[in-house]
Amino acid sequence: MSHGISRRSLLSATAFLLAARPAFAAVSPLSERFADLYKAASKEGRVVYYTAARTEEAQAMSALWKQLFPDVKLVLVTKSAPDLITQIEAEKAAGQNRVDVATITQPYVAAIWKTKGYYAPYRVTSFGELGNYVDPDGTYYTTGVYLMPGAYNPRVFADKAGLPKTLAEFTDPAWKGKLVIAHPATAGNSRTFFLGLLQTGKIDWAWIEKLGKQDVLFVKGNPEAARIIAAGERPLSPAVSSLNILTSKNKGQAIDLYGLSDGTLVAERPSGIISGAPNPNAAKLLLEVLASAEGQDALGGAGMFWPTNSQSTPIAGLPPLADLKPIQLNLKEVSDEAQAKDFLARFDQAFGRD
Repeated sequence: MSHGISRRSLLSATAFLLAARPAFAAVSPLSERFADLYKAASKEGRVVYYTAARTEEAQAMSALWKQLFPDVKLVLVTKSAPDLITQIEAEKAAGQNRVDVATITQPYVAAIWKTKGYYAPYRVTSFGELGNYVDPDGTYYTTGVYLMPGAYNPRVFADKAGLPKTLAEFTDPAWKGKLVIAHPATAGNSRTFFLGLLQTGKIDWAWIEKLGKQDVLFVKGNPEAARIIAAGERPLSPAVSSLNILTSKNKGQAIDLYGLSDGTLVAERPSGIISGAPNPNAAKLLLEVLASAEGQDALGGAGMFWPTNSQSTPIAGLPPLADLKPIQLNLKEVSDEAQAKDFLARFDQAFGRD
């Protein structure tokens, strides 16, 4: 089966795609392209994957893997990104090597882990197809991206033409008492949003201080922010994780995303082999799949993320990434813990939370 598989049959292995993908005749099936690596991985027999993926993506990954590489057991450990990060750091501190590959959704952590030696560098064969979404040393790879777009309740705002079109417009008194944001101290993507836009000059402290006068409701995480918007309690936000917006929208809840003229921050999903991986060949094989066009095509719809491989096809149901004017950050610059601590203290002061 593995030698005769077409790309269309490869993708149909998962029942969680939003739409079927067209065949890519020029791209070899993964099972054939990585036959030698699969043979080496088969001797190890398993690969342990820690991921912050939603349930549908994890199930799609399991189905795809079983079809392509049945002799290597995929052990999935799925938790929230903060819990995964805590677990990996605790295992490292204890000298335990339990995980082979990890995908997290707090991108600045990957930059921190690189300096700590938590990753085992490996150059995937699709390195050149990932553009700017690779660490130059092959330490980790962005195998998909979420976004931090504006979010609103379409029942409250039937005509989105009246919504704020720029970040500056969110400081207009008209929006006072209507905004919700996940707090950057407890939500990694919100931290990246504010630090990243300060880094790029899209916002400044004067803007944050004006926002501080808007009676903003702060919540712990993006799932809660999406829930509050959909309920109409606070129907608007300058930034909510696209994953949470789309998950709620697909459940029929009153929420949608939109892009601002300033651009939309990219929230990267770094994947990498953890140093000391107990199954190094299987780890390489898994990372190859995650970085490949086929792998991203098969998982993007289920995971509601935008692929980063240039050979990938658009994911049905997601607006084209280019239309949202993506803003990619220097992860190293937003990973400085001392800088983040100073930022959070000043941020809370601006909102009267100190």
